[in-house]
Amino acid sequence: MRTSVRSLLFSSHPLRTLWFAAPLAALFAWLGKGSGPIEPLPVLAGVIWWTFAEYAFHRWVYHLKALRAIGDPIHLYHHRNVEDRAVWNAGPLLALPIASSMALPVLAVTRSVRRTAMVLLGSVAAYFVYEWVHHAVHARPHARGPLAWLQGFHLHHHRDPRRSFGVTSPIWDLVFGTFAPRAEWRSR
Repeated sequence: MRTSVRSLLFSSHPLRTLWFAAPLAALFAWLGKGSGPIEPLPVLAGVIWWTFAEYAFHRWVYHLKALRAIGDPIHLYHHRNVEDRAVWNAGPLLALPIASSMALPVLAVTRSVRRTAMVLLGSVAAYFVYEWVHHAVHARPHARGPLAWLQGFHLHHHRDPRRSFGVTSPIWDLVFGTFAPRAEWRSR
């Protein structure tokens, strides 16, 4: 894969996601502000919406055999080459279509560009946190705290790709029965 295309698909550090996530967040904040203040509830809903999208893309797009034409070339490369820092984070050619696909259902439900923008503002913020967490759990071992738990949970997924699809949250793994309890995690 050519370097220029690879840099649009992947990023070696989550800080690089700021060059497309920050303008996107600014756009959503501007659209969401409209004629009044930004409402916290739709922004919080966007954070929750992102955690579901994170799970859904990871489980059903990246790992479902029927959709491998979409997810396999990108995501499974990461599984096979977990030490390749260049593919720990997404580039704009992956993130922007995901943001667009997340916007359509929200717009269909809210029927409001302003409310949709507020939800997507929360989603973009949560997405940025996701990129940092995904990088952190691969970058170095964590001995304790939330990153240590998330690291064990995510690295278990690398060993058992049928479980532990959440990276920043196990909530949807619990809901859909793919949660792997800590007792099942294998050591690094």
